[in-house]
Amino acid sequence: MHISVYQLKVSFALIIVTYFQASIAQAQTDKKLLIEPLVENFYVYTTYNTYQNSKVRANGVYLVTKKGVVIFDTPWDTTQFQPLLDSIQSRHKKKVIMAFATHWHSDKTAGLEYYKQLGIKTYTTQLTDELSKKNNTKRAQYLMTKDTSFLIDQYQFETYYPGEGHSQDNIVIWFPKDKILLGGCLIKGAKDENLGFLGDGNIKEYTNTLLKVQRKYPNPQYIITTHSDWKNINSLKNSIKMAKQLTANLELRHVVLFGWKAGADSAAVQNAIQAFGELPKHINFIKKYEWGINNSPEKLNQGLTHCFSLTFSSEKDRDKYLVHPAHIAFTKLLPTILDKVTVVDYWVKE
Repeated sequence: MHISVYQLKVSFALIIVTYFQASIAQAQTDKKLLIEPLVENFYVYTTYNTYQNSKVRANGVYLVTKKGVVIFDTPWDTTQFQPLLDSIQSRHKKKVIMAFATHWHSDKTAGLEYYKQLGIKTYTTQLTDELSKKNNTKRAQYLMTKDTSFLIDQYQFETYYPGEGHSQDNIVIWFPKDKILLGGCLIKGAKDENLGFLGDGNIKEYTNTLLKVQRKYPNPQYIITTHSDWKNINSLKNSIKMAKQLTANLELRHVVLFGWKAGADSAAVQNAIQAFGELPKHINFIKKYEWGINNSPEKLNQGLTHCFSLTFSSEKDRDKYLVHPAHIAFTKLLPTILDKVTVVDYWVKE
């Protein structure tokens, strides 16, 4: 087989290009600190750590203003606290003046104490501080007791606590001018297949929490996630989908047992039973309703003869049921005929 000089040159060039591209990719992978421009004076910075024997990224954001630089979430890699400051100084000729953490886990709070000692103002919510103290993670100097809006130079941003999800205290941060939503660990990537670590989270409330974020900030241009590719805007949508899957099979049982007064009017009893059975028609978040009369041969029912079971998707739905006008009207049928009542609520476990 004859190979021309031209073919050899082309092949050699392709090898060089491939090697060069691979070298760039490897260099990116080996970097401990990566800084990428987002929009205007916003930048996404990434550090890395090891989780379950894998190298995992942790994204944060910083904003350059005339008054100085504001960091949102501190580096996860403890060796990168100072290199981040040095990189900012070298690139922007500015000092960091403030640092925020979006929840108590160390991929957010690890650098708070280091930065506080350098005179940088550090911030978390009061709830985050309580959890940081309890779990022996780094704490901030200044605490926010409620959702707070800040104005630094011409840049405004606000903190928002939507409820429990990834953790008890997770907040998001919104930059209205540029429509940037910093989702932290609450929001996962658009291509993620699960919601990650949930040991400190609330799987029952995760969906509601994310929906609150979506309703409050319906049209973000950028959503910055922590451990995933932040360039895909579908991250919140995917996170909601995964959160709904978490609770798809969760059911909360509300079990009510009645014992009637001796000599109670039978028509009144039947009317009450019928009214109980009518509640699902008026309260649409009752997922399932069933009832029956005790026939246990053990005779341990202690005078309770009628059992009613209602199924809900969440404790909030159960709580709304308890104060619903239809339920309140039903309970007013009971005082003259009811002798005993027992109520037990539980999450179904298989």
